[in-house]
Amino acid sequence: MKLSFWQLLLFLFIMINFGQCQQWPNLPQNKNKIYERLYNATYRSLSSLLSPRCSQVLFNDNNTQSEYISPQGLSGRVIPIGTFPSTILALEYLYGILCPIRNLPPRENAIQSFDLVRIAYDEKYLITHIEFIAYLGTNNTRITFFTAIAFDKNYKVCGYDGQVRNPGLTLDPRTNEQREAKINTICNVTEIFCTGTLQQYSSFNDCQQFLRTQIPYGTYDRADQGNVICRFVHTYFVPLLPTVHCPHVGPTGGGVCIDKTIDFYYNQTNFLACAHTQ
Repeated sequence: MKLSFWQLLLFLFIMINFGQCQQWPNLPQNKNKIYERLYNATYRSLSSLLSPRCSQVLFNDNNTQSEYISPQGLSGRVIPIGTFPSTILALEYLYGILCPIRNLPPRENAIQSFDLVRIAYDEKYLITHIEFIAYLGTNNTRITFFTAIAFDKNYKVCGYDGQVRNPGLTLDPRTNEQREAKINTICNVTEIFCTGTLQQYSSFNDCQQFLRTQIPYGTYDRADQGNVICRFVHTYFVPLLPTVHCPHVGPTGGGVCIDKTIDFYYNQTNFLACAHTQ
């Protein structure tokens, strides 16, 4: 049977499109499945920031970290809180800063709940871009995070890169009493946990005087700079790992609570490079 020109053209069109379907598996239906898995992984990761799960992840109870964190490691940053190039630091800051930690005094701004406001998906990699509101402390103070999260092939977190909206306006102390309370917290924590070769100040009074007169008090808008606020943030982590964090609350800032130029933030690694290709 002879085919007409138009029949032959239709046949070729069908075969070409069939070949393309075979060659490119990421059709819209498949994309929807990927995006659904990314949404679930993102929501699961945010939920792990809530108590008591956050503490279980931080201390790796029953190998809990393996449910959320990629075996290839974790790195990240949250501006203006800090930059965390290693797994241990990225874990500590992600789960330690807003989480009530067992056997330690209550966090004044522990996360109580969150709203995932919006989510967008990268077209090529397992990355989500999200905006979420965290509700902190007994007053449910709202603070907004804009974060990109990278996932490995098993949809476990391997990197994050975030920024906080108006942290100073939201969290800065309002009175001299509140400012003094943070200074006293730094000195108390340092006196208890930073002893022996980790000692940072000669006395409690020496600590107070240094923080009052030798460095700026600062603001949460510059919470990774050489100021009191940066040292206060690090009091959350000193009890967890004194050998790492005692220098951060001391006079030198330990290379962390130090003044940084704008170039510092542009010269960092790509914290999302670990994301698996779709």
